Amino acid sequence: MINICLYDGTTYTCGGTELIQLPLADNCMLWIDIEQESAASEQLIFDQFKCHPLTILDARRARHPPKIEHFTDQSFVLLRELVADHEGLAFDTLQVAGFIGNNFLITRHENPSPAISSWLDSAKLSGLMARGPMVLFASITNSMGLAYLDLLLDFEPALSEYEDTLLSTQGDSVLRDLISCKTWLRKLKRLHSYHDRVYLELLTHLKQEYGDDIDAIHSVTDVYEKFERLNSLSALYYDLAGDLIDGHISLTSHNLNETMRILTVVTAIFVPLGFLAGLYGMNFDNIPELHHPNGYFFLVGFMAIIATSLVAIFKRNKWL
Repeated sequence: MINICLYDGTTYTCGGTELIQLPLADNCMLWIDIEQESAASEQLIFDQFKCHPLTILDARRARHPPKIEHFTDQSFVLLRELVADHEGLAFDTLQVAGFIGNNFLITRHENPSPAISSWLDSAKLSGLMARGPMVLFASITNSMGLAYLDLLLDFEPALSEYEDTLLSTQGDSVLRDLISCKTWLRKLKRLHSYHDRVYLELLTHLKQEYGDDIDAIHSVTDVYEKFERLNSLSALYYDLAGDLIDGHISLTSHNLNETMRILTVVTAIFVPLGFLAGLYGMNFDNIPELHHPNGYFFLVGFMAIIATSLVAIFKRNKWL
């Protein structure tokens, strides 16, 4: 499917490939959105706008990290958009490619893009296209950034809840949840580090080549700051999840050490008592104490003294 929007300086029109009239007039702005189109059909459009063959290959690859490349008459930007259907931090992404020229924008994606669909149906699109392709692309990617921001902000209460329940619950389920969260946060952190670098390079290029286009610079700066915030938030939550995992393991180890200490104390008390009970329980004839009329009471008293002494020693050393 190919959606084409044309702004000729006064009027705004949406339609099909019949709107592509090259060369475009200076006051025109053309947006071509390609979704699930055949390779032959989209290749015709790419050839018309002289898109670099390597960037076309990158746009068609199923998995490619976000990147940016600049050419004489256009820039190529590859980003990953958050898919609308996700549960918690478990998410999937959609690769969105943008070819940004002086008076045209080509976006390409394999599946429906929530951000692009929202702008295609927006009443503000005509006014946005009048401001140029860079502002339009920045607005689309700004919507992508807002989706990621909502994902992280929705996760923040869950992270606080894990932190509050850490002292009361040290079950394996909590640890599994935290490890899962850290895994997804690692992916977000890596993804936003790419987006941050891409938009920083785009902003630098824009200032160097189009320093007088204040509107475009302002729009790109706004998106760059959003991706920078997303990068820092992802890193912060990733570190917090790691700290909670370390804290959970430390508490579990501490509780295990407490249990082992009690077992050690009990063992230390009963080892000498067990030795005495075993020694005098062998019933050999040549054990004089066995024939003493008060031998039993002496032995029990001696064992009580040993146990009491050991308990006193352990308490004095704060082992109990």
